[in-house]
Amino acid sequence: MKNLINYYYNLDLKAFKKSEGKFIFQSDNKFYEFIPFYGDVNVFYKNYITVVNSNKYCHQIIFNKEKKILTFYESKPYLLLKKNLSINNKVNLKEIITYDIPIHCEVKLEWKKLWKEKIDYYEYQMSQLAHKYKKLKNSFDYYIGLSETAINLLNYAKEKDIRFFMCHRRIKQNEKLDDFFNPVNFVVDSKTRDIGEYIKINYFTKNVDYDDVCRYIDILNFNDTECILLLARLMYPSYYFDIYDQIIQGFIGEEKIEVYTKKNASYEAFLKKIYIYIRLNFRIPEIEWLEN
Repeated sequence: MKNLINYYYNLDLKAFKKSEGKFIFQSDNKFYEFIPFYGDVNVFYKNYITVVNSNKYCHQIIFNKEKKILTFYESKPYLLLKKNLSINNKVNLKEIITYDIPIHCEVKLEWKKLWKEKIDYYEYQMSQLAHKYKKLKNSFDYYIGLSETAINLLNYAKEKDIRFFMCHRRIKQNEKLDDFFNPVNFVVDSKTRDIGEYIKINYFTKNVDYDDVCRYIDILNFNDTECILLLARLMYPSYYFDIYDQIIQGFIGEEKIEVYTKKNASYEAFLKKIYIYIRLNFRIPEIEWLEN
C-alpha cells in the first residue's frame, strides 16, 4: 500500500498505519487519509466543489498522477484526503447550524421512499429471524410503529417549502469535527436531517435536552413544513435500526439493543414535549397518541 500511494501521489509517507479500513499517514507535517470510496463519484465531487466554493472548510481531495479522484487497490476504489485541519472536538448543534451551505438546484426529498423500503425489508427479515432474536422481536413492533408515524407525517410536508442545504449522511454519537469535515459524508438534504439526527442520538447520552431543542427551533426560523420534517426525523428510530443491523450481522450481542429499549418511555416523553411545543407555534398535523 505504501508503494502504491507513493507511486500515484508522489508523497513521502511517515507514521503510516491502518485503522478501520483507512490508511492514515503524514507527509511534510500534513495528515492524510487514503480511504475506501462507495457511491457515485460525480455526485460526490459536485458536493465537494459546492462546499469549497462556499468558503466552508472540508478536507481536501488529492488527485492522483492520472488526474483522477479514485485510485484502485485490490480492485477497490480509494481516494486520498489531505487534512489541512484535524480537529478532535465533538460536533455540537451550533457547529451544525453555522455550517450553512444552501443548495439552489432542484432537489427532491427522498425520505418517504427510503424509509418505506427499509421498513419492508426489516419486516421481512424479522419474519425469518424472530425465533433467533427474542430481544429484537420483543421491541421490533414498537419501533416499526414509530417509523410508520414518521412516514405518515411526511404526507403533510409541502415540497415547495423545503429548503435544501449541504448535510451529512449521518451524525453519529460523539462525532468529531474531523469526521464532520470529511467530504465523503456530504449529502444534499433538508437542514432538519443533521439537526434531527444530532438531537436524536445525543438525547440518549444526555448531551441535549428539551430546552436546547426549543431554542434552536427558534434560532433556525423553520417554517411549518420544516417542523414537520424535524418531528418526523426525531420520530424515525434510525438509532434502533443501526444497532439492529449490527446485531443481525453478528458484530455485537443482542443485549446491546437495551441501550435504547430501556429508554423508550423516556424518549417518547421527550418527543411528546417537542411535539406540543411545535404544535403550539406551527401548523402541523395532530398525532393522537402524543396528545394524550
